[in-house]
Amino acid sequence: MSNEKVARFNKQQYVVGLKQTLKALNKDQVTSLIIAQDVEVHLLTRVLSQINHKSIPVSFFEGKRALGEYVGISVSATIVACLK
Repeated sequence: MSNEKVARFNKQQYVVGLKQTLKALNKDQVTSLIIAQDVEVHLLTRVLSQINHKSIPVSFFEGKRALGEYVGISVSATIVACLK
């Protein structure tokens, strides 16, 4: 992930996790998604089908554990949604 995206991400509000991301997508609050590279695709099928109909950019992070640490939680994170 580029330094520009990191700086921009640190200034945004976000939600972590699959359930919270789905809620934010349903409310049309998501501007972009960050997905861990080591996530099983079948876990994200609902998210991927929703963003297929919208123009939401997706970035990939090196892994679930690293993504969790990056957003400041002590557990793994599969997906992070940046909010409007």
